[in-house]
Amino acid sequence: MGQQPDQGQFGQGQFAQGPGTPDPTPPRRSRTGMWIALGCAVLLILLLLIAVTGGVIYLVGRGGGSESSAPEMAQYSGEHFGLQYPKDWVEDEITEEDKETGMVLDLRDEQVEAEEMATNSLAVYVFDSDLHAKAECDSQATWIGFSWDEVEDPTEIDPLTLDGKELPAYRALGTHDDREAISEMYCADVGDQVLQIMVESHGATEVSPEITAMLDSWIWTDPA
Repeated sequence: MGQQPDQGQFGQGQFAQGPGTPDPTPPRRSRTGMWIALGCAVLLILLLLIAVTGGVIYLVGRGGGSESSAPEMAQYSGEHFGLQYPKDWVEDEITEEDKETGMVLDLRDEQVEAEEMATNSLAVYVFDSDLHAKAECDSQATWIGFSWDEVEDPTEIDPLTLDGKELPAYRALGTHDDREAISEMYCADVGDQVLQIMVESHGATEVSPEITAMLDSWIWTDPA
């Protein structure tokens, strides 16, 4: 009979693990991929936060996200008219000398000395005249910018509408203290008198938005 194989080293059903047999213990997963995925997630969150924050800043910058950008307003009410103006503007006291010229309101965006000019100003006069508003503006227009260093000839512009009433208007451009300057004059009949408005802006060739807003708020308290 043939010789039986020796099973003493390996029991029945057992086998020897040779050099080519895979290790039955599963390999550990690398943490590199996990950290890459986590970093991408954090970066995505940061990009979303930047985008949202930038959008909010843009809206606020355009005035769409805040109402606090509007200046606090003060109210002027006179015999013939009323208007609103920024509360941080200066309402100069009307002196006896001013009253002789018919001045009833003198507003400036900054306090200045007597010989200096504010960056923006609005003055209103009410006085007796043998002329109506249109003729008065025609004759007074030559005085626009009379204290500037240089001033161009005044030109008639489209009438200004104040609270539904059209006023003849004139404009002059020039320079003062090495800055561009613009001044406009508007006139209206109020009873037997003439109401005259003078506005000035320095450092610009257009009347400032603050002055425009003040004129837009104008109301006639004596529409006659």
